[in-house]
Amino acid sequence: MSQASTRNSQNAAGGMTTNPLQGDAHANGGEKGADGDTSVDVRQQPSLFDDLSREDTPLWKQKLVYMIDGPAGSLFFTVVTIWALFGDDLRLICTYKEDDDIFVGFTIFCLVCFCVELAIASIAKREFFLGFYFWLDIIATSSLLLDIPSVVEAVTGVEESDSTAVDSSSTDSNSVQDSGKLTKASRTSRAGARAGRIVRLVRLFRIVKLYKKYIQFQAEKAGSLKAAAKDDAFDDDDDEEDADDEAEEEEQSRVGQTLSELTTRRVIIGVLCMLFGLQLFDSSTWVETTTLIDGGLALVVETFDASGLSDSFYSVMDSYADQTDTEISTMYWIVINGTDYSSRYGYSGAEYRGLRESEWVESTYGSSFARFNTRVASEYQAILNLFKTIFICIVLGFGAMMFSQDSNTLVLKPLERIFKKVKEISENPLKRDGEQPEEEEDDDDDSSERFETKILEDSFSKICSLMAVGFGEAGAEIIAQNMTSAGAFNPMVKGRKMVAIFGFCDIRQFTDATEVLQEGVMEFVNSIAQIVHMEVSLHGGSANKNIGDAFLLVWKFPPEVTLELLNQAISDGPEVTKGAYRESISQVADKALATFVITIAMLKKSARLRAYGQNPVLNERMPNYSVKMGFGLHVGWAIEGAIGSTYKVDASYLSPNVNMASRLEAATKQFGASILLSENFARILKPSTYARCRQIDRVTVKGSVQPMGLFTYDVEVDNLAINPNNIEYSKDPERFTLSKGNFQDEFAEHPDIIKTRGATPKFLRRFGEAFAAYESGNWPEAHQILLSLLVRQRPNGKEFEDGPSNTLLRVMGEYDFQAPEDWRGYRELTEK
Repeated sequence: MSQASTRNSQNAAGGMTTNPLQGDAHANGGEKGADGDTSVDVRQQPSLFDDLSREDTPLWKQKLVYMIDGPAGSLFFTVVTIWALFGDDLRLICTYKEDDDIFVGFTIFCLVCFCVELAIASIAKREFFLGFYFWLDIIATSSLLLDIPSVVEAVTGVEESDSTAVDSSSTDSNSVQDSGKLTKASRTSRAGARAGRIVRLVRLFRIVKLYKKYIQFQAEKAGSLKAAAKDDAFDDDDDEEDADDEAEEEEQSRVGQTLSELTTRRVIIGVLCMLFGLQLFDSSTWVETTTLIDGGLALVVETFDASGLSDSFYSVMDSYADQTDTEISTMYWIVINGTDYSSRYGYSGAEYRGLRESEWVESTYGSSFARFNTRVASEYQAILNLFKTIFICIVLGFGAMMFSQDSNTLVLKPLERIFKKVKEISENPLKRDGEQPEEEEDDDDDSSERFETKILEDSFSKICSLMAVGFGEAGAEIIAQNMTSAGAFNPMVKGRKMVAIFGFCDIRQFTDATEVLQEGVMEFVNSIAQIVHMEVSLHGGSANKNIGDAFLLVWKFPPEVTLELLNQAISDGPEVTKGAYRESISQVADKALATFVITIAMLKKSARLRAYGQNPVLNERMPNYSVKMGFGLHVGWAIEGAIGSTYKVDASYLSPNVNMASRLEAATKQFGASILLSENFARILKPSTYARCRQIDRVTVKGSVQPMGLFTYDVEVDNLAINPNNIEYSKDPERFTLSKGNFQDEFAEHPDIIKTRGATPKFLRRFGEAFAAYESGNWPEAHQILLSLLVRQRPNGKEFEDGPSNTLLRVMGEYDFQAPEDWRGYRELTEK
């Protein structure tokens, strides 16, 4: 196992937040927010990739690990391992029995060393105890016991000193029997030795540990060279690049380390399965074999040569026939010095003439021979070969499957998911990552580790989401073309003409709020943006630009709606409800207006934004402060595309119609209204929605001689019932918005729109009469009606002036309420 490396944990500091209920904590140049949080540079925050290599290991454990994995410990255990691998073979090659005690001493020393190493690793190394390499080391260390003769004797029950040679000159029939006994003992000894050799092979896998230590040493050496090259950078800049190139050795990634570790384990398990498994398919493992076939025949012939056809000869030959008659072999033909003795034992060779070459064996000695029927042994071996083939197929198939599973899980599947995301983004650039598939969630739950491929996949998902958020709907074409193009990066995509509704909104008294809140103004703006962007998105629009205290918003029409169809709908007005895509156009327009009405209500209902009204410094600067915004809506064409250069590009819209929405928002201050609508926009509303709006002026704006009607929709937020103790809106506004409901007509069904209606039908009718008189030049009549409408009353009984009425009265007052001789029903809007 490689040496455990430990790094000190870093605390991930959160971003600064400011409590609007408290005063200006930043006005005096302090570094802390109103709630005491300290702002932290995001560059100082730890990376997810840093967490991969971070381990919390006590110092004393590090020292123990260094004892066995440090340079000295690695060298020592390398020597011990090499001796354990080759020591016993060197004993047999180079020495005699009287030297065995010395080698036994070395073996015991190696055994003790490995036990100490195993104990230290179990205590100090993470995830080692009872792990894969723990059991491998246990087996490898235990195999050293088989190099100790006394242990082998205890296991096999056979002592080397008990081996007694058979006197070749003896002609007693017991010689064959004694030889059989010795053969059994020898067979037992050889079986034990064979098992020992197999188990001893497990020690070879300690070479894997040596290899890993060597790789670690090379990596540390390369790191030292690289550090030295950096230290010498100021002395010789020309050599720095060469030194870096020579020392370039990147730290192995966690996924690479894990894949390498799993591959090593699979190889070790596969080799061990083959080593141990193949022994099971040898017939000698299951059936007792005899080695007397050759040696016994020689003994019979020598007995015949010594005593002729004596009782001793027949006794030895009978013992030979008896000892070689086993469950897997039977003698069916025996000839001694040219004489056939098969009939003595009732053998008949005729029945064995159909045996295959592999089903009989022959033992010869001079002119004598004996043949044995081994068909049963052949059948046994064939069956074992059949299962051996199946076993090898299973091992190879399972091994290939495991190798494939590891690479698929750690590398290929994450890459395939990333490629799938790339394809999805190229087809739909505005698609953001939603919930993970169930199988991916299960994978995350089952694994406690985070690999680079998973972090890369998550990071790519975040990048895609950031692209969708950053570029917005206007940048969809930029993303799509660059994702599908095989050429170089080209953000300067050709623009295209489109038709849409453009909305512009601005935060009132933003300069004063910025001076008071200082750093806390970011949270202030983002709290408002969360509500604005949320409602725009829920109503089919998209946020295009965030300009400090202002937001540019866009509602696109369906692709089938062309500029000609839009102009036709504007020309027809709300009276015409039928026509090509007229309903689709009106639905988009109603949603755009509903967005701003509901946004005004949400700003009032938000506990977080209401809290700013209790900020003493804000109230000192702006008495009775509350968050207010102005809104402008216009409809028309625009060029959608990339604006900027390869250094910085913004996806936005270029058109006088976009500027008109901004002018309308700016004019809300002049008219004392929250929302201003252009005449073109108002004329594409549904008739029922149009009836709730009122025209408040007809003007020409700077740069245009074409008069344009100005409309407003009255909103009265004091009609909302607000629970002052409700803080839920500060957590997640999307959970509490009512816009997720399935409304057929929001202006007739949405609770926030219904509750915030700021004008009654009677008021709208009377104001319409006043405006008609104003537009026709009958200013005295308009004056009288507007005076009756100027002072209005809120539900709480408080009176307030109607902004549009006051504006028209002021305009007419400049001419003593008499229309000029050149009055044509409109005026020039002198303020932007």
